Amino acid sequence: MEYFLLAILVAGFLYYVYIQTAFHNRLRRKGISRASQNAELIKVLLDLEDEPLDDLFKLYKEQFGENAAQYARHTYRKWKAEEVRPNRQTFSRFLLYLPKVMSFDLKCEVLRELREAYCAKDNYKLTVHTDDWKETLDPLVRSIISKANDAELPQALQERLRWLAGDDMQVAREILARSQTRQSLDALSLLNEEFSNIDRLLDNAKGSGKVTHILRLPLGTITLKIKRR
Repeated sequence: MEYFLLAILVAGFLYYVYIQTAFHNRLRRKGISRASQNAELIKVLLDLEDEPLDDLFKLYKEQFGENAAQYARHTYRKWKAEEVRPNRQTFSRFLLYLPKVMSFDLKCEVLRELREAYCAKDNYKLTVHTDDWKETLDPLVRSIISKANDAELPQALQERLRWLAGDDMQVAREILARSQTRQSLDALSLLNEEFSNIDRLLDNAKGSGKVTHILRLPLGTITLKIKRR
């Protein structure tokens, strides 16, 4: 088990380095223009949940007027679908200017979306048995939580969005880390009931079956192949 966890940590570190390098190279690659980079960031921003997205558009209206807000609301689905590319002014308004006047709660939601889009994710496949899944799964989940809490947005992105370096964003990162830790631990605890149902299902299969279950965490997934002994 110790060697298994060590291998996980080493693989995670190498993947983190790969993501940082790949993002930096993607920003520099000739085939991807600054306009394409802007469009990608706008797409991530507009993937907010309904309530914070509505708050974002209300703030956009307050700052830039009714006509600009109507155009943004009318066009944002096309931006997300990449049917229309947002111009430089749109990028500047959404990701350079609005963060200066956003509420703290809205900034937290924007930070969540950026981290989910750009921080390295862990994806594992694991075989467990119904009688030992906790012992096998618990240290892996806690390892993922620890790495997620330490994860940083790519340096190239932080250099473009300098407001991410503000003191309030440091507080936001700490709050978000606690929230995602709780979310991950809650997901793990909910497996107790899931495994009771799975155990009964496999019992009816008289030991000849197996079940696949995906545990989704804020910065990764674990695909479980579940068997009985």
